[in-house]
Amino acid sequence: MGEYPARSHGEQHRHPYAHPAPAAQAPATGVPLEPSEDARTLPGAAVPPPYGSPRVAAEPSVPSAPVSPALAGPPAPVAATGHAAARPADPDAPLRAAWVAVCSALDGTLVGAGVVVAEGVVLTCAHVVNSALGRDRLAAAEPGDADLAAVALVLPSAGSGRHRPTLVRWDAPRASARSGVWDGDLALLRLPADAPAVAPVRLGEAPFGGKAWAWYASGDGRTAVDVHVQKALGPWLLLDPGSAQLAVRRGYSGGPLWDSAAGTLVGVMVSAESEYRRYYAIGPDALRALLAGAGLGEAGPRTPHDAWLHTRLTGALGALPPERHARGAELLGWALHLPGGPPRTAQEAADAALAHPRGLPALRDAFADPAASEAGPFERELADVAARSTPVRLLGPDDHARLGALLAAVPLPELLAAARAAVPYLPLSADRLPDTAALLDHLEDRAADPGVTPPLLQMVEETAARRADVRAELHEWSGRVAARLRVRPGALEQVRADARARSRTGGPALPVLRVWLWERGRDAFGYVIRLYDGDDRLLDTWSAHDTPRGHADLCAELADAVRTLADQGPNAGVEFLLEHGSFGLPFDRWPLPVPEVGPRMLGTDHVVVLRGQRQPSRGPWERRWGSLASAANVVGDADDADELLGEDLDAALVLAACAPADIDQVVRLCRYYGVPVVLWHRQGEGDAGALLDIVGHDWRRSLREAVRRHRVRARNDDRKIGAHLALLWEDPRWDPRRAGLAEPVPLN
Repeated sequence: MGEYPARSHGEQHRHPYAHPAPAAQAPATGVPLEPSEDARTLPGAAVPPPYGSPRVAAEPSVPSAPVSPALAGPPAPVAATGHAAARPADPDAPLRAAWVAVCSALDGTLVGAGVVVAEGVVLTCAHVVNSALGRDRLAAAEPGDADLAAVALVLPSAGSGRHRPTLVRWDAPRASARSGVWDGDLALLRLPADAPAVAPVRLGEAPFGGKAWAWYASGDGRTAVDVHVQKALGPWLLLDPGSAQLAVRRGYSGGPLWDSAAGTLVGVMVSAESEYRRYYAIGPDALRALLAGAGLGEAGPRTPHDAWLHTRLTGALGALPPERHARGAELLGWALHLPGGPPRTAQEAADAALAHPRGLPALRDAFADPAASEAGPFERELADVAARSTPVRLLGPDDHARLGALLAAVPLPELLAAARAAVPYLPLSADRLPDTAALLDHLEDRAADPGVTPPLLQMVEETAARRADVRAELHEWSGRVAARLRVRPGALEQVRADARARSRTGGPALPVLRVWLWERGRDAFGYVIRLYDGDDRLLDTWSAHDTPRGHADLCAELADAVRTLADQGPNAGVEFLLEHGSFGLPFDRWPLPVPEVGPRMLGTDHVVVLRGQRQPSRGPWERRWGSLASAANVVGDADDADELLGEDLDAALVLAACAPADIDQVVRLCRYYGVPVVLWHRQGEGDAGALLDIVGHDWRRSLREAVRRHRVRARNDDRKIGAHLALLWEDPRWDPRRAGLAEPVPLN
């Protein structure tokens, strides 16, 4: 960690590295929070000794007081007690063995840390190397072999010998659009051939919401700082302090962020705020990309899942004829920028694909037959393997980079709005998606079924409809990617048409009135009425939660709530959230008193829909909403509904042309299967044809208003179908679980 001048990034704000100069003397306790300038040297030279321990020349020893976790050498021996004391396995032992101290070869001053991540290869921050060279910490120029003579690497687990490195890979620090965050800042250094052999650590996934550990450059166990991994900020991880009184400060840079619970490397420490305790690390995705770019696979044994994927890949690729393998290998080497050139064997191709965060889609695209109009068994196998990666990645490196460049000028709030319009059934919170990169990753990870336009492409098409400046480029990109993903013919065109229609009539989300209702006997109701604005913020509440009211009182209070809703301007209408057994009530026909006009039927002036008080099963519900091509499905009774919905997992709209006695059971089944929209005639007199006449082609946007208009036409004539229409509409844009809201529950 160091003092990075803001001007190095062309920014005028205070940089997170802006620390005051460290204290010139260690704290009285003897625990090295920040070794002094003359003490920042290799272990055995000037690092203060542990409590009550003599100074050791070769490597620091473990303090006599317990330290968790301890990196400063092997555990002290246990005194003989007459019986064997069982010790748990130490998850930090691999890190202690692979720890590297980075220092200046001129005076031995410690400047940061590193860790062995591949055979003879050390990972650290580029700014740590710059510090050892005496350069500006953000210097971009790649150091040559002569420059690296000023850098010394020490392996504390193998003694105090200094080793001169050579450069394997340089990813210079560079400015980023994210305030206070920069890209790159990584370096891979190779130890000389005569350096001790050290087992590399294994990369893992960041334990979001969990604990990880960092240490000072020397690796002394007394400098351990626990942190909580909060969220991703592009390639970085945001870290909050744990229970340690020590703070991450200058000298921790380049050191590993270590998940002790899993025994894996999950990041590299890169920065700390200057005014309060908040830290940053470069996350595992960037580390994997760096290793893959250098042609290095991840260290350690593969997980069982990755080993299974590797077996499937080598089996599929091994069956290819030589000329087809050669062509695909050349494309893969180019896509992943493999320094060793195209992979020669199926084993090497699978290794390269699994080592790169976007290697599986790159392999899928490289080896697919471009001349085939439909995917064959080989292409389907590669697509299935790519879809089973964790997390799912649909795009190869170049497609991903191109999309990021096209969307760079689109503000994140605009992209989030486009994503919510295109895929309203997905939870998309600005708090959890801090930048465009995080949004793209989230949408990619929600891959669709084969042939269906995935959410990522739906968001791209929605953005293209709203942004004329990048429309042509985004259409070209999505068309090319849809072809690679073998999206069904016509599916992308349907998504594009829907996006165009939304862009013409779209706008911000609208205020809505939600009414939780419970029947409490004849002419007795418990209710909670809530008014929400377009951002789902609660504006007002009317309640008879635990004291039942009569129908007239309920209508009077509902009329007041509806007037308040109308004062908000355009709105989404009224939603009744019901228990089963209450779906047959004619809410749309309820007369509400209106001053100077007289009673008005609720459903003629406002859209009125019904919902269940308990949310449907989210998995089937999301799938059905995501099936844009689904048409209306007619059922005649509960048996029809059970058979249809058990077979057709994409059905999103059901027309219940059945007797009134069957309605409640049909609605129960539809909600059980996750069907979001059900339309029926309350008296059971509307045949299937009459209901179908109400449903338009673009029913997701037109059906609610179409039902309201039929109710207007029937306001004076009960014989018309509009007088008896009921519409269940489980709005995917609002779910109390996602909005952080408690659902009202009546008191007994």
